Amino acid sequence: MEAFLMSLAVDMGKPKKVPPKHPMTAERLLKGHPSFHQQTRRLYKALHWLLLISVLANTAPIAVLPGRQGIVYRHLHLCWMAVSYGWFCLASYWEFVLITLNKVSIDCYLNAMESAIYVVHSASILILTFQWRHRAPAVIDRIVKSDLERGYSINCRQSKRFLRVQLSLVLVLACSAFAIDICSQRFVVYKAILSIHSFVMPNIISSLSFIQYYVLLQGIAWRQAAVTESLQSELQHLPCPRRWEVQRLRLQHVELTRFTKLVNTAYQYSIVLLIVGCFFNFNLNLFLVYKGIDVPELADWVRWIYMVLWLAMHMGKVYGILYFNHKVQDEQRKCLALLNGVQCVGPDLLDTLNHYVLQLQTNVRQHVVCGVIVLDLKYLSALLVASANFFIFLLQYDVTYEALYKLT
Repeated sequence: MEAFLMSLAVDMGKPKKVPPKHPMTAERLLKGHPSFHQQTRRLYKALHWLLLISVLANTAPIAVLPGRQGIVYRHLHLCWMAVSYGWFCLASYWEFVLITLNKVSIDCYLNAMESAIYVVHSASILILTFQWRHRAPAVIDRIVKSDLERGYSINCRQSKRFLRVQLSLVLVLACSAFAIDICSQRFVVYKAILSIHSFVMPNIISSLSFIQYYVLLQGIAWRQAAVTESLQSELQHLPCPRRWEVQRLRLQHVELTRFTKLVNTAYQYSIVLLIVGCFFNFNLNLFLVYKGIDVPELADWVRWIYMVLWLAMHMGKVYGILYFNHKVQDEQRKCLALLNGVQCVGPDLLDTLNHYVLQLQTNVRQHVVCGVIVLDLKYLSALLVASANFFIFLLQYDVTYEALYKLT
């Protein structure tokens, strides 16, 4: 008995080893919380139609759909992606052989370049979808987890309204493009089918892909606005602002900035290919508008509507990318203006606010893609200057080509 008591005393005197907490324990507890499942259902409910259409259009992996994470669904979706892209490449080849090669010189070159860009852009969208087949569900879970930590509640009505507008624009584009393309091909069935698959479908698919991009950036802007609103309530409506609360809001802003950079990095090649494709198509249609004005017999009403539709579509896609990035930057500027207007605070809080201001003023290049394009509305002026120079080049080429053609 005495030996037992002595051994017990020795054991009590030794420091007990505390088992280290698993780094995923808090996240697992959060995922098991009823609020996590409720918030996840709200997010899927708001994005249901976008996710379903995106999976069918091969712009999102099938794993984003609830209950479709199995290996059988993944293989079926990979087969659908391979068949769809194979048919698109085949249609683009026959369109080039049967239709594009029969056009005049400059139209032939520009259409061939545009078609090649669409082939590469569609491949980049499929590669992006394939790369995110495992990570997409984890990103959705991370968004829900971050929203719960910051106390942000998803507004389903607002999100559905935003998606309804975007999907309606794509539907109007698709219906108009189908009808006008059929008329422009003089109701020749095989020409209409090849033209639709080579030029219309890639633009519809890229539009659906960028709706996801718009949703992510719009969601970031909404969350940044919520952080700014909480910061304003803390600094202006409380007699003694809490330093730890301001610090918490600052860290939330850091997380949103990192997520913005992640989104733009994931879409950077698709954005560059879209801008290049839109640039060529915009200038081609602008040149055709000029030719239609210079030589009215070359353009009928169907051709005019077709050119106006494509000009509006390409300008809209580029403007959408720059606009939603501008909205995120605008929310940052509002937060910075709020912080600069704060006065009469304690030294501890002042250090935190100065750190917050320095963080907002530091450019971490979250709105730069491929290191060359700054996604802001100011980039439109650079595109317009480049379009003017390219349009002048097309005019000079056309005049030279006509002069050489007359000489021969």
